[in-house]
Amino acid sequence: FIVAGKNFGCGSSREHAPVALKAAKLAGVIAVSFARIFYRNAFNMGLTILEAPAAVHEIEAGQEISVNFDTGEITNLTTGKKYASQPIPPFMQELLADGGLMAHIKKDLEAKQA
Repeated sequence: FIVAGKNFGCGSSREHAPVALKAAKLAGVIAVSFARIFYRNAFNMGLTILEAPAAVHEIEAGQEISVNFDTGEITNLTTGKKYASQPIPPFMQELLADGGLMAHIKKDLEAKQA
């Protein structure tokens, strides 16, 4: 995970930014907030993102974390501290599990044709 500050992704209005982060094999991004267009592009490209200001201010480089996407709970495995973030809605979790919007649409079309 990358742990970042406010308005992460500002200025990246194309899909290339979340695609590059996925290509770098990141599990996702935890930030105080995200630029609106980056937020949507991240889910469309299958990149997990979470808004959790308290976590951002306390998680330090090199610490291990775990995320429960259903509840939005972030656990710092190094310190044992837990943080709340907005849970990812089930539909958005489906997009992430399928690898993004296009993969999700393809999967849906294939299921309908079967």
